[in-house]
Amino acid sequence: MRRVLILLVLLCLIGPKTAFPAKQSGKLAVKSALVTEYSSGKTLYSQDADRRIPPASLTKVMTMYLVFDLVASGKASFSDRIKISRRADATGGSTMNLHAGEVVTLDELMRGMAVASGNDACIAVAEHFGGIPHFVEMMNSKARSLGMTGTTFKNPNGLPAPGQLTTARDLTKLAVSYLHHYPQALRYHSTTEISHNGAVHGNTNRLLGTCDGVDGIKTGYIDASGYNIIATAKRGDARVIAVVLGGRTKQLRNREATRILDASFSGAVDSMVASCDVPEPTPTKIVSKRSRSKHHGKVVRIADSERRSSVSSRRGASARFDAHAVSAKSKHTKSAKANKAGAPHTTSHSQSKKHAKNGAASR
Repeated sequence: MRRVLILLVLLCLIGPKTAFPAKQSGKLAVKSALVTEYSSGKTLYSQDADRRIPPASLTKVMTMYLVFDLVASGKASFSDRIKISRRADATGGSTMNLHAGEVVTLDELMRGMAVASGNDACIAVAEHFGGIPHFVEMMNSKARSLGMTGTTFKNPNGLPAPGQLTTARDLTKLAVSYLHHYPQALRYHSTTEISHNGAVHGNTNRLLGTCDGVDGIKTGYIDASGYNIIATAKRGDARVIAVVLGGRTKQLRNREATRILDASFSGAVDSMVASCDVPEPTPTKIVSKRSRSKHHGKVVRIADSERRSSVSSRRGASARFDAHAVSAKSKHTKSAKANKAGAPHTTSHSQSKKHAKNGAASR
């Protein structure tokens, strides 16, 4: 009897620890996260939400927000035609494959930012609206107006820059305000694929079509931040916004974002178990330039570990949009109509791009 009692005591002491080891942390396997119910603003999950982290390409959400503001105020139209500068063409990291001297619509640049995470598109937009320094001032002014007290922007695309930092709490404020004022922005963010100048770009947000209800918003990565995402999903009448920052790999980031979204909708956040057995990533190498040779439909790596860009001929290139997008034919010599979603023009050659500095691409 004494032996039985001893065994029972030992089982009580070690049983829960061996059966549910991961529940001890109660954290996602990322640096920072904040999950919010969109309509009420209720916080569903918070983890180091005020930790300052480089935003990487999540910066592009602010850039797109300002464009919507300018259009809403009558100072711009999505059909505006913008000439691409050499500086925009030479921008490294993830791009939509813009060529110096070509003319594209503001609508096309918005697609390039949202889908291809085009750093070149951000530069073109900033140059068009008063120049990069002025545009960055606008970004920081907007951030202050939204109460983003832990955020400082240094450029319009999120490429590495000293002092460019944000927090999960601030990005939640940005996302909530952005979707509140411009819910139509999701037609850009939920677009699954575009093509431009022979390159086909899939959306960097791999939760689209894989996580129930996800229809935006943006991913981001540089070496200093890790893998970031602002994800939003709608199930029934409920919408949730999840900001997940600093994943060690994009697979881990996507997995943790999916799990916290699922747990939020099911009301099981408190019992969610985080898995933390993912190895550190290998630093990303940036492909400095695109070859000028013809690729004939082969898949090539273009300075972006989050997407694969297929470079194809004019005949083979296509752009596919989901139910949120408005399809319209688009030609290089004509403007796309405002608020219409035209497929970006394609050509048969590709263009060189320079290195993104600091060994990191913004995605």
